[in-house]
Amino acid sequence: MIDANTWVIVPVKSFTGAKGRLAPLLTASERAALAQAMLGDVLHALAGVAGLRHVAIVTGADEVADDARRLGLAVIDDHGANSTNAAIKVGLIDVARRHGGPVLVLPSDVPCVRSVDIEALLAASRKSGVAIAPALHDGGTNALACDGPGRIAPCFGPSSFARHIQAANRNGLRPVVVPNGRLGLDLDEPHHLAEFLARRTDTRTDAYLRSLQLDGRAAWPVRSEMQQPQSTTLAVVADGETI
Repeated sequence: MIDANTWVIVPVKSFTGAKGRLAPLLTASERAALAQAMLGDVLHALAGVAGLRHVAIVTGADEVADDARRLGLAVIDDHGANSTNAAIKVGLIDVARRHGGPVLVLPSDVPCVRSVDIEALLAASRKSGVAIAPALHDGGTNALACDGPGRIAPCFGPSSFARHIQAANRNGLRPVVVPNGRLGLDLDEPHHLAEFLARRTDTRTDAYLRSLQLDGRAAWPVRSEMQQPQSTTLAVVADGETI
């Protein structure tokens, strides 16, 4: 069962100018629409988590905040945060002020995520205080669940998986590592889009990308350029437990 005081924090930048690394493949308006579709898929997965009452969008973008409020979600102003981690810290402070309990930080660009994946992360965090879902690419972190908002400082970005493990260890915690191919795939590069479409998911993001007919574009990766999905077998850095 999910604790009634559980919060999920979703940091979201402005849709305008989103996903700049996809600029060789997608126009600015297409990237904005993709960002909206991915967020929609993440929020759909969150809506399916039984007992989850508190979802907060952390943003400084009016268009994102307006969409969130129309869906009945909490909105936390990021106060001009200049990075994702800064925005997350603002969200964690706000949740602590609201006397929140367990907290999950979930990016807005993981459209494959399902409700069961979120439930598994929250359950794992109850075991040791911290649960981490690694990214499939770049050694990053695609979700961080803690049994309270002040357990460890967020340090999302490339190679952040190792940093989160080490941060937990410094606080005397042995984090649970939750490899998950759906949650581990974020869409930052053209080859990530190709990998995502190969999965043929029933998501808004899949439907939108297929409508663009990307395989006819010059920047669309050929099969030999696509990175193979990484194994879910992890060499855990420092002291963590893989499940």
